[in-house]
Amino acid sequence: MASFFSPQLKRLFAYVRPYWVAMVIGVSLLALVALAEGAVALLIAPVFDRVLNPASADSNILLFRVPVSGTPVYINRLFPHSIHNVWTVVVISLLILYAVKSLCEFAGVSLIQYIGHRAITDLRNAVYARIIRQPISFFQEQSAGRIYSAVVNDVERARLAISEYLAELFRQAFLFPVYIAILLYLDWKMTLACAVLLPIIVWPIGRLGRKIRRSVETSQARLGELTQILQETVGGNRIVKAFGMEDFEIAKFRGASRRLLRETMRWVRAQVATSPLMDMLQPIVIGLLLLYARGRIQAGVLTTGMFIAYVYALFKSYEPVKRIGAVYQQFQQAQGATTQVFAYLDQAQEEHEAPGARDLPPFSNEVEFHNVAFSYASNPVLRDISLTAKKGEVVALVGSSGAGKTTLVNLVPRFYDVTSGAILIDGTDIREVRLRSLRAQIAIVTQENILFHDTVWNNICYGLAGVSKERVISAAQAALAHDFIQELPSGYDTIIGERGTRLSGGQRQRIAIARAILKDSPILILDEATSELDAESESFVQKALANLMVGRTTFVIAHRLATIRRADKILVLEDGQIRESGTHAELLARGGTYARLHDLQFADDEVLAPAPSAAAIRPSTGESA
Repeated sequence: MASFFSPQLKRLFAYVRPYWVAMVIGVSLLALVALAEGAVALLIAPVFDRVLNPASADSNILLFRVPVSGTPVYINRLFPHSIHNVWTVVVISLLILYAVKSLCEFAGVSLIQYIGHRAITDLRNAVYARIIRQPISFFQEQSAGRIYSAVVNDVERARLAISEYLAELFRQAFLFPVYIAILLYLDWKMTLACAVLLPIIVWPIGRLGRKIRRSVETSQARLGELTQILQETVGGNRIVKAFGMEDFEIAKFRGASRRLLRETMRWVRAQVATSPLMDMLQPIVIGLLLLYARGRIQAGVLTTGMFIAYVYALFKSYEPVKRIGAVYQQFQQAQGATTQVFAYLDQAQEEHEAPGARDLPPFSNEVEFHNVAFSYASNPVLRDISLTAKKGEVVALVGSSGAGKTTLVNLVPRFYDVTSGAILIDGTDIREVRLRSLRAQIAIVTQENILFHDTVWNNICYGLAGVSKERVISAAQAALAHDFIQELPSGYDTIIGERGTRLSGGQRQRIAIARAILKDSPILILDEATSELDAESESFVQKALANLMVGRTTFVIAHRLATIRRADKILVLEDGQIRESGTHAELLARGGTYARLHDLQFADDEVLAPAPSAAAIRPSTGESA
């Protein structure tokens, strides 16, 4: 129990600190609940000694004596003289106490739960903001399912701890000392004898709590594994069905579910064991109490009502211990669940800018790579890259898969930082400017464009605010998207589904092109923007891209060499280095790697071309076929 508020739990509860004023009010209300509960326990003695004892003639109803001074507090003297009947005084007192208790409990618990929910909302927002600001490498290394699980499931488990169970902790934490004070007041010797058993209860709770924390931490990892499988199979459902792998994926999901179940049951058993352990002590306590109290009652030290009040307060005092034990275990669960959450919060954010960084001036002249090298996880990817792209030029990058083409263009918006060398825009090292100002001047259209589960309008306007209707429609028209958008059920207000699944591939690309046109950035990156389209869709997209590229400095990655013949400069990458550079005609005339790739690709096109029909190759005889 020494680790009740471990450093990790203190960090979790730090999110409650901004709401300390409301917390003080809520805690004060729960303190009143505890006092009302204590007063109810004290009323038990007069109920049995006075209300149920017709022989009692004294009209004064003693509630308790003030410690040290011994001054008696009579409950009947708190009422008007007209209310003097013992039964009436006790009943009215109980009604008042339960009314105060109920109102304070409702208000206090509601307020503390509200604070807990606010704190958890802040935590979830913080971890999401930290994750979304991570560099590209973070998302390549981390499992998407584990990230989803941390932001949703792990934080939700923490919510239970600092909303529902935080209120329970304060409630029981006040009740326990109130009942102990009553027990000491009624018979301090008997109370100290009962307190000997308290360590027997606390020790196993601490041991079980540590086991729960470790098991919950593992079970959350298992839950992340389950989420990952779900995310992959739902997103890739067409591949699953195409390869007839439904049974395989179901078996894999069931296996992950079994592992999660086994780990969950470890902490469930540890949690459930606490209450039976405490209940086993109750008959022992009752037996000892009866043996001891009988002599005290016979000696006149205790009345029957006082003994019943004592037993009531004793058993009620065990309840806070049990509940605090359960709360402790919930906090251990929260600690185990938030291990990954705080690990994400401790991740260094994407390095935005150097001290004293300034905004990048509007692009006007050239983009230059000067002896650029890049390594990923100590593996060299690019070496000694030097090139210049003048304003308005189209620079095409070709090469086999893994040559480093995409990595090279990803260095321009600083998705990665160069390992050595420098990238200069108009002579300014991009590491010396503010990241937002750099990326504002770059538009990107990729092979797999990400569209959001939102309207067509909001997808086109993504990242821009207050854009006029005329500009949006003009961008859509330039992207050859306006006509098909008009045919959608709600036009520009149509929800296009997750990742734009309600649109065809060509339509998604044209929405992405419209988004890039609307952004109107002077530098453009096209990464395999037409590689997965059919001939008709590619024709539309190529025309849209031609409109987008006008007047922009463009870096194009394309496997289809036919799409880059008109590029101002074609660079051939091999093993992370530029092997050839020139125009389409120059590189063909050189007879090097580009010419070999060109010949191979067009040879493949001839092989894949449809065979001529029999009618087409039949010699002409003048006769009708």
